[in-house]
Amino acid sequence: MVEHRSEPPSVLAPWTDVAALVPAPRGLDWGEVTNYPAVNEVLRGFDPDALRRSLDEAGLDALWVGVTPESPWGPELPLADRFAAGGVIRGFRGVYLTPEGMLYAVDRTVWPEALAAHVLGPVARQILEGHKPPSIDAFPEALAREQSIEVLVLLRGPNGVRLWRSARAESIAEGLNTAALAARKRWDERRETMGGPLEDRLDQLDVEVALLFDDGTLDGRAVSLIDSLVKPLHGVAYEQPARWRYLLPTATHDGRSPSEAYRQLFIDNGLPEESFDRADLRLYRMRMKTLSVDHGSAGSRRGGVPSGSDEGSSSGSESRVSKEESGSSAGSRTTNVVPTP
Repeated sequence: MVEHRSEPPSVLAPWTDVAALVPAPRGLDWGEVTNYPAVNEVLRGFDPDALRRSLDEAGLDALWVGVTPESPWGPELPLADRFAAGGVIRGFRGVYLTPEGMLYAVDRTVWPEALAAHVLGPVARQILEGHKPPSIDAFPEALAREQSIEVLVLLRGPNGVRLWRSARAESIAEGLNTAALAARKRWDERRETMGGPLEDRLDQLDVEVALLFDDGTLDGRAVSLIDSLVKPLHGVAYEQPARWRYLLPTATHDGRSPSEAYRQLFIDNGLPEESFDRADLRLYRMRMKTLSVDHGSAGSRRGGVPSGSDEGSSSGSESRVSKEESGSSAGSRTTNVVPTP
């Protein structure tokens, strides 16, 4: 295991506007939360939106909280308790998780839920059908807004997930185009094992579009806390230079512990089973937020878009793709039109 550090981890150094509920790591000049009475008061309550407003008014971006990972973290508990348990709190994302404390930051990611639900699934299906992706300018402005984002396109049949790909991009629109092209390319590469060409199967499949969120890097000394810090809404993930692998939440918790899921993820990707302490790996929790589902004729037929919920339902692992890896639109048919609400 990594030894106790005399200096704070480099990932924490850029964070300056932080209120500390417990002593800050050595070398970091974070003010105690008692210096911010309004923030301190809201933390005793239950409203994440009120906490975001209070932090904004105080000029703060993040909280350094204590660690009680075995504790409950449901919405019926005060916010301070939910953070300390390593819970999932609306509007916040984990940044760094250690045995002494955890950094949670305000999540500035923005998406219009109703518009995303209406647009993204149908556009992804059109791209999967072979149509040329729409230009970024063709998307509603709210979906083309510049922000660092990870978009997942997933194909689900009546018996479960068939294939998925994700892509990091500078807007939801760009990420959707890249991930959908990558998913189509991946199916084409595996068409024999997938049961034939995608165009022959796509009508039977649901097309789901989701966002993937990094919800906190696990400090090397926090490996022993993986099973308590990786909640049911989390998947497990690791990153190496130029490579990233993950399990979506349901696959992570499919009859095993998160640490067991990590071991399987390592093995599946050619790493030793006990790779938790490798210096070239960054381990972190991952959350999935489903934005849109375009149902096929024989897909899962779940009722509506699971708006407001984080979920995951797949097995296996998949790497993210760059725009260059997604393949070109050569051979596509006609330019599709983004649906209007």
